[in-house]
Amino acid sequence: MDPASWRERLAAYCGAFGVRVSGAALEAMRIHWELVRRARGRVNLTAITEDDEALVRHYLDSLMALAVGEAWPEEGVLVDLGSGAGFPGIPLLLALGPRWRGLLLEAQRKKARFLAEAVATLGLAERVTVQARRAEEAGHDRQWRGRAAAVVARAVAPLAVVVEYGLPFLGVGGRLWAYKGPRVEEERTAAEQAARVLGGRLAALHGFRLPGGAGERVIVEVVKERPTPEAYPRRPGVPARRPLGGGPAAGGRFGMTASRPGGEGLGRAGGGAAGGGVRAPGWAGRAAGAGRGTR
Repeated sequence: MDPASWRERLAAYCGAFGVRVSGAALEAMRIHWELVRRARGRVNLTAITEDDEALVRHYLDSLMALAVGEAWPEEGVLVDLGSGAGFPGIPLLLALGPRWRGLLLEAQRKKARFLAEAVATLGLAERVTVQARRAEEAGHDRQWRGRAAAVVARAVAPLAVVVEYGLPFLGVGGRLWAYKGPRVEEERTAAEQAARVLGGRLAALHGFRLPGGAGERVIVEVVKERPTPEAYPRRPGVPARRPLGGGPAAGGRFGMTASRPGGEGLGRAGGGAAGGGVRAPGWAGRAAGAGRGTR
């Protein structure tokens, strides 16, 4: 697909969900996809090879956190857990604009090296940090603990485990956005219990359908309401082996390939539940470079 068509099609997909992305951000996402494709021979980043499929399953899917919940603040720190090829962190940081800083965590060194190369090529190095590090370690680092306005995690681990990985990074008032499949209700009870222990509250489950038969997705929104106790996250590997709330155990590996459920159509399904130390920026104004239409 030629560059102009790629940008136009992604802009149209985003517009259908009320998400506006600048032309410069769309072009940077296209360049990022070229980097991902070129790296496939040396790093296992994605099984997807077709432009159309990548537009929906990687880029539109990543940007859907901008279409649900309240409008994002105009600035802040975003942490991407198990970033892999950079989804959803890189598309989100490009769309949100230069007033947002980022931390891309990827425990696999080959993938972390790719991320560092991509960040440099895209001109993001001054505001985006890449670390080949586990969330259980980085979550105790005072440089990042309690500093983030947003944490995102896509196809990383069971929800209760993601909550323990993510909440320590957030300032009070910040949001964890966990990208999950349509069976996430099975993980909900354990995740709610884990969130209470860690200072958060499961605020909503935002469901939607991706176009072209790409399936149903749910983004779980967890709000940080009070500082996370210093004991969390637990030692590397423990959250995955013994999830808080008694949820299913996981391998605890980052960068897993997103699930690809069936389903047709374009549009959002209804939401679910109603709904650190440093306070995160307020979720009031529109994000720089992106916006959300009326619901």
